[in-house]
Amino acid sequence: MITPGFFGLYNAHRGLTAAQNALSTINHNISNANTPGYSRQRVDLMAYNAYAFPNNSQLNAGQIGQGPILQQVSRMRDQFLDAQFRLSNSALGRNETTRDTLKQLEGILNEPSTSGVNDAMQSFFDAAQALSVNPQNAAVRSTFVQQALDLVDVFQQQALQLSDLRQNLVGSPLSPNSFGTSQLAITVSDINQKLASIATLNQNIVSIKASGAAPNDLLDQRDKLLDDLSNLVDIDVTYYDNGQIDLNIAGQTMIKGVSQLDSLQALENTGAAPTPDDVPALVSTVNGGVVLNDGTGDEITSGKIKAILDMGGNDPNLSSVRNLMGKLDTLMGTVVNQLNILQVGQAAPPLPAGRDQNGNLATDALFLNDATLNPGQALDIFHWKVNPAILADPKLIAAAIDDSTVAGGFAGVGDGRNALAMAQLKNQTFAALGTGLVDYFNSTTAKLGIDSQSYKNGSQNQRNLNLSVEQQRQSISGVNIDEETIDLLRYQRMLEATSKTISILDQVTQSIIGLVN
Repeated sequence: MITPGFFGLYNAHRGLTAAQNALSTINHNISNANTPGYSRQRVDLMAYNAYAFPNNSQLNAGQIGQGPILQQVSRMRDQFLDAQFRLSNSALGRNETTRDTLKQLEGILNEPSTSGVNDAMQSFFDAAQALSVNPQNAAVRSTFVQQALDLVDVFQQQALQLSDLRQNLVGSPLSPNSFGTSQLAITVSDINQKLASIATLNQNIVSIKASGAAPNDLLDQRDKLLDDLSNLVDIDVTYYDNGQIDLNIAGQTMIKGVSQLDSLQALENTGAAPTPDDVPALVSTVNGGVVLNDGTGDEITSGKIKAILDMGGNDPNLSSVRNLMGKLDTLMGTVVNQLNILQVGQAAPPLPAGRDQNGNLATDALFLNDATLNPGQALDIFHWKVNPAILADPKLIAAAIDDSTVAGGFAGVGDGRNALAMAQLKNQTFAALGTGLVDYFNSTTAKLGIDSQSYKNGSQNQRNLNLSVEQQRQSISGVNIDEETIDLLRYQRMLEATSKTISILDQVTQSIIGLVN
């Protein structure tokens, strides 16, 4: 039969150990109250297996308790709320990145301003109007040429800034190294680093759980990485009882159990479809070789990486970088081609050339398309320039019309009717644009403003949703200092009472030993 004194010491020792473990856990919680991704931990105690007290009659045998033991240290976490947060976080990553890029585009177009396209067109057509009034004035002709130079410069400067922004987003064939330094490549690299870290944590978690321990802090680290990863790309996570997870990106398995099966890579698009002009860079799995942004199958649908691909692509429904470059190219092409038609005429439908200050039919176009300017750029906007012959001799500007009602077709140096026709282009409607020049550009900038405001509002709404879900998560996994303080006092009293019990049992035991002696 067990000596009662020693039996009580065993019970008290278990109580002391349980209280110490609880205090250590509470201290861990309080210390990590502000640690991002930390989940509150809770000590789960249970009564140790009761001891059957010896009795002559089994019918009357009693049970003697043997004190508490630590069953486990639980991590307070809700996987459903985690999934909700990551879904929302992925949408937030896409909205915020799109919003920031649209804001950059607004800064490049810089409208309304005194240095943008609208002002340059207005100044040019004002110069054409002045030329129509004083075609014989050399200073007026020089001003017209200067405004033509400024018009080309403003269009091309904005187009070059847009091209640089696109290269920064997704890379450009003009700079092959840019495919490895673009935001897309950096984001893909970040994703791969997180995948590698998650795979390593997965292995450690499974190993520790197999030993019977609870790898709570490692689980927190993995969940924090999953949260961060969800902001970059849409993910799908499957959990297993042994602690391991499977992780998919756009339907492709990246991590399965304790093994990382694949990763991502950003590559220059050299294929025919989708064209590199529409999709400059491709994102694919390294081992599987599955492209995730070519429109043929599984696609990246959310996260920061989706926004980068969208803004670097050529989606006609979004004010993407390439979309705006195309709009400016169409606008400038319409302006210079219409001016050239008035200057040198056209064959079909027949339109005669205007006449220069010398009375000759003009043979020198106002603007030339020079492929040696900004080589490698596909759009014409990068290649237009004012004709050097016009720059050298403004008298070659055809301000007069070819007037069949007068001898020789030239009404004199005071004829500015062709220059007036050039000025009136500003208010004409063109089939290529579906509207006038100014209205076309204004509608483009208005669409950009609407998209920018829409994604600004969407980002704020998504952030509010994120905050709401996070608050729900924190209500479960967050550390409440007040609650921890209460638990701290409760287990402190348990520790003190158990210590006192041990002290009393020690005195009793010493007395019994003394009596025996």
